[in-house]
Amino acid sequence: MPTNRTQQVWLSGDPIGRVTARSRTSIAFEYNDDVLERYPLNTPLLSCSLPTRRGKSNARAFMAGLLPEGEARRYLAEQAGCLSTDVFALLDAFGKDVAGAVWIGAQTPTHDGARAIPYAPHELENDVLALPTRPLAIHDDSALSIAGIQNKMVLVKSDDGSWARPVGGFPSTHILKIDDQRHAGLVRAEHTCLELASAAGITAARSEVTSVGGIDCIIVERFDRTIHDGSTIRIHQEDACQALGYDLEAKDPRAKYESHGGPTLSRIAKLLSAHAQEPQTELLKLLDQVTFTVAIGNADHHAKNVSLMHTDKAVIALSPLYDTVPTTMWPNLGTRAAMSIGAAVDLPDVTATDLLNEARRWGVPETQARPRLEAILERLVAACTTSTNTDELDVVGNTHKRTKRLLDSLTETTT
Repeated sequence: MPTNRTQQVWLSGDPIGRVTARSRTSIAFEYNDDVLERYPLNTPLLSCSLPTRRGKSNARAFMAGLLPEGEARRYLAEQAGCLSTDVFALLDAFGKDVAGAVWIGAQTPTHDGARAIPYAPHELENDVLALPTRPLAIHDDSALSIAGIQNKMVLVKSDDGSWARPVGGFPSTHILKIDDQRHAGLVRAEHTCLELASAAGITAARSEVTSVGGIDCIIVERFDRTIHDGSTIRIHQEDACQALGYDLEAKDPRAKYESHGGPTLSRIAKLLSAHAQEPQTELLKLLDQVTFTVAIGNADHHAKNVSLMHTDKAVIALSPLYDTVPTTMWPNLGTRAAMSIGAAVDLPDVTATDLLNEARRWGVPETQARPRLEAILERLVAACTTSTNTDELDVVGNTHKRTKRLLDSLTETTT
């Protein structure tokens, strides 16, 4: 193995630096000189944890965060002929279509080999059915990766509404996840919650539920992609673990949870305060998301399920809500919040006071947080009341009950 392996890193189609590995476990990033001439030092260009600076920076937390976990990671390693801990080798092979606007490779992101191949009849079904044994629906010509541990794959939506698979790093537009056999109904519940969030005025990922090969699937539109003049454009983003430099490789994959040493909501709020164009606006959006998480009973709202959009080269904003699974509806998934809220660590114990106290920690005064909290709860009650969803799990009814409890607890604090 070479002592120094190096590859070019592109951002939004521009070469911005190089990633280098001196060993299997080390990985560093260095900005190009012309980038440092164009941007002030400490600009959160590639990542909040990798601002513009001279020399090499430890980039393992950010780069490893582009890769999947568990069996999907091991499968990618088998295909690349490397160890699952060799982040450089994995990204060299699969770092062309990843989260955000990143591209890792010698060729430009618009090279001729990047294309979308339409699925022939039954080919999509075959890929979906094979996901448990062929994670991410990887083919020999795939150059993609997506974070997470669920059985999922990426798709390209064609102009006529049909589906295609990305080849050679072509930018995917959607993510497909299959239902969890151990927790039946999970993808439909996630879709219902995304619909409720949107109805309540919370910006959330757009999704649809369909059946492929007899398996329930949720197909989520990627918010880090947009279509402009018929071309798919990558929009840069990163999750909170990447932005805060939490190296789950060196620590513990469970370190995305606060109880295992992971990020807190306060640390995420500090990033927004430091780098958002309108910090108070973003902090109130964060309050909306946390409130919704409590209302649906999502104990898996950890730091990799909170992302930041790089809206331009120096400014970040909170991403739309995603991965909205009401985990407390499955008793074996637990009720402990992935990140504590105020003084509460168990979701059934969270009250409006805890939410207000958490917002106060971020620097949001109660005079702003209270009316925002009341408004989002009232809109969510209305969304539940008018919903026509008849999901067997009664996600709407569960959310309505939990939301009313929060609203009642808010009213009690004013009497």
